[in-house]
Amino acid sequence: MAAGVRSPLPAVPHAGKSLAVKVLYGIGEMPVTISMVLFGLFTLFFYSTVMGLPASLVGVAIAGGLVIDAFLDPYIGYRSDCSHHRLGRRHSYMLPAGIAVGPCFFLLFSPPRGLGQAALFGWLFFFWVAVRFTGALYRIPYMSLGAELSSDYDERTMIFAIRALFGLVGALAAAGLSFLVFSSKTGAADPKLNYGSYPKMGLLFGALMSVTAVLCTLGTLSHRHSGEGDGGAQRLAARFFRGFLTSMRNPSFRAVWFYFVVFFLSVVLNASLAIHYFTWYAQIHAASSLSAIQTGFYVGALAGVFVWMALAKRSEKRSLSIAATLGTAILLCSATLLVGNGRLFGVGNAMPLILGHFIAGAIVSAVWVIPASMVADVTDEDEFHTGLRREGIYFGILNLGEKVASGGALFLAGLILSAFGGMTPTSAHQAPAAAPYIGVAYGLVPGVLLLAATLMILPHRLNRRALQAIHDELANRRSVEPNKVSVG
Repeated sequence: MAAGVRSPLPAVPHAGKSLAVKVLYGIGEMPVTISMVLFGLFTLFFYSTVMGLPASLVGVAIAGGLVIDAFLDPYIGYRSDCSHHRLGRRHSYMLPAGIAVGPCFFLLFSPPRGLGQAALFGWLFFFWVAVRFTGALYRIPYMSLGAELSSDYDERTMIFAIRALFGLVGALAAAGLSFLVFSSKTGAADPKLNYGSYPKMGLLFGALMSVTAVLCTLGTLSHRHSGEGDGGAQRLAARFFRGFLTSMRNPSFRAVWFYFVVFFLSVVLNASLAIHYFTWYAQIHAASSLSAIQTGFYVGALAGVFVWMALAKRSEKRSLSIAATLGTAILLCSATLLVGNGRLFGVGNAMPLILGHFIAGAIVSAVWVIPASMVADVTDEDEFHTGLRREGIYFGILNLGEKVASGGALFLAGLILSAFGGMTPTSAHQAPAAAPYIGVAYGLVPGVLLLAATLMILPHRLNRRALQAIHDELANRRSVEPNKVSVG
């Protein structure tokens, strides 16, 4: 049996959480998506183009920081599963991490001007790790809390859909309002090249991240589980590694994990090259147009969540994931094949991109809802086989996959920009020779990766009927030993 301890922790409730609880929980996704969007849009561009750090070094710093941080994620989840604290085994991590993540985010985008290359690299590396680490201390227990709120197949989808709605509100604010922070009155050829706007952006959105994280934590305190595990025994590293291996042996989880990793690799590569694509491939420079494009995506995603919630009541989660992934792949390929010099929509034309991003948002929003709900189902299957409640370690491993994919994507983007250089701040309105390669890396490469992701999810067989059978058996076990629910 995998590592775990016996505890009088209540069983996961079958259903019935109030709308207020779901809303307060959902608000907690905003700091996650705000940071995710702004990392993808600005980190590589800011440090390479504005601060002058070579793109390859930016990629190394980001990838290295993500890899270091990523391997802590499963352990964070494991410790959260085993912790016992009066604030709850999830909330005791969420509160301090939520307070700290905002200031770290501000400092990431506020390096002192005039730093040498080595010092700038060190600043980026340190605060990148700090933001990602504090974010993980908050996010992994937060995601685990969502899985604990209900074990009902459809209500779980509803909980994670509400979470996605608030996450999209945060993403919409980050993607739309962030461009408006950049003033065109600075005299720069492109307002995105103005250093002074980045600390302002970091302060604004860092404060919003911390406020929403604390609000979620305090708003859901009444639904905490304290846990009463034997903390000393759980410090044995062997128990953690055994639990990690047990999780990865679960075929349902492996399918979701590999699908999620490849999907995230694709979207982060796409997002990290978005500014370069808009500036040099599509040749769109106006901040208002860029804001409209990003806003179109997230408005479409907000609308799409309601569609996917309705479809989820009639279809299986795996089928919806496949449909959404294939649709997203088609749209990404279209961004390369239909936009650009000599293409159907040409350059400098924002309207097709606004419309395309709206449709893409409506389709890809399924991926903000479905995979997390699938992992929550996996935790019930895991209890069926191991007798343990281990939401934390599963979401920790999921977060590990996201960060490894993010690091790989940003490292790849840095290599692409270094290999096909010529993009200097003084030529913001003149497309460099690398523009066609940027178009391919932005659209076609991620599209092909998404096709591969659809193959990864095919082995997942945990559907509505199978989960109901698991719940029935778990209910029988709990009726025999009502005070013997395990956490691990």
